[in-house]
Amino acid sequence: MTDACRKEISDWWNLSRTGANASLLHDRFLQVANGDENENHPEARRKLFDAMIQSLVQSKDVYAAAYQRQESALKDLKSKGLFSTDGRMVIGLGGENVLETGLTLNHTYGTPLIPGTALKGLAAHYCNQAWGAADDRFKLGGEYHQAIFGSTEDSGHIIFYDAWITPESLVGSLQPDVITPHHGEYYSKGLTAPTDFDDPNPVTFLSVVGTFCVAVSCDVPGPDGDEWAEKVFELLSDALREWGIGGKTNAGYGRLVKVDREREGIPEKKEGRPSPLKREDPDARVKDAPIAPGSIKKIPKYRKGDIVEVTKVPDPNERRGAAYFRADDGLGGLVVLGTPPSVEIGQKTQLQINGVMEKEGLYNFAAIGAKKEPTHKPRDGRRRR
Repeated sequence: MTDACRKEISDWWNLSRTGANASLLHDRFLQVANGDENENHPEARRKLFDAMIQSLVQSKDVYAAAYQRQESALKDLKSKGLFSTDGRMVIGLGGENVLETGLTLNHTYGTPLIPGTALKGLAAHYCNQAWGAADDRFKLGGEYHQAIFGSTEDSGHIIFYDAWITPESLVGSLQPDVITPHHGEYYSKGLTAPTDFDDPNPVTFLSVVGTFCVAVSCDVPGPDGDEWAEKVFELLSDALREWGIGGKTNAGYGRLVKVDREREGIPEKKEGRPSPLKREDPDARVKDAPIAPGSIKKIPKYRKGDIVEVTKVPDPNERRGAAYFRADDGLGGLVVLGTPPSVEIGQKTQLQINGVMEKEGLYNFAAIGAKKEPTHKPRDGRRRR
């Protein structure tokens, strides 16, 4: 930025000290050059942050109308809900900006925002790591993962919308925060070892608190698409609650929890696996689309007596103490004969097929070498009188 331009900004600043778009203020209205070491730099940051916080008061009415329009566009979605920050949240901390610390804001209204791309990335990573540990089809590259999030050849079926902050929680949503690195020389250059005598260097930034409207949808029309959208919404809810989103999640930032469902008028989630995704448009390119979850019936690969490699997974019916294993063809079952192998969830072992239930798509497993006990005890040979 030229000195002449900076002078004009400083003159405007001294006259008004106000603005209605926090995003514009954040990107353009720092009074001193970035990296300027003069003593007014911390004060300039403080004035900038104060102006951003105050700008939300002026933009509230305009933003409320925009939020109502956005809400009307999503009114028919069942897979949506309100999420409140459990503490602080900061998204875009490392983004390029005039300060050392960034913040993602709605470019048009200057309000806090969670980008849909960030929500999709979080959900995809959580699906692979958490749900994929119990079912390989949810792992990266798996059948379900590709259908939801897509691949390099085709996009997924699920749409992740930007999460807008509610107008009721807008004012006061930007909060002053601070990071205090103690070993700057060590982190930046690595030439000297960190010691207790290093000077702390407080770095101020803005974090976010508030309530956000999170929504997803499926591009497959009809009940099947709605059911899958609700399933992915459940996945995203788990990820926001357990992992958090944005920066500094290891320090507890970014956790969001679901607001009371009864207050939103949203029905409780359905249990079990959703129906297969089926494109209803006869002209749709089904051949080029990702494999739809459940669209191919699993055919047992093994027969009774085969010894197979299996993975221990959580029991889908949640029977307490049940030892449930899944073979590499996707079919699973319980160990009904012998003692189940002592392995943890996600670990592999070997079992013998004791029975095949093709209609149910299940196996009965047996420990290798286990023998079935006779139903009746042998008689001692003496004739009863």
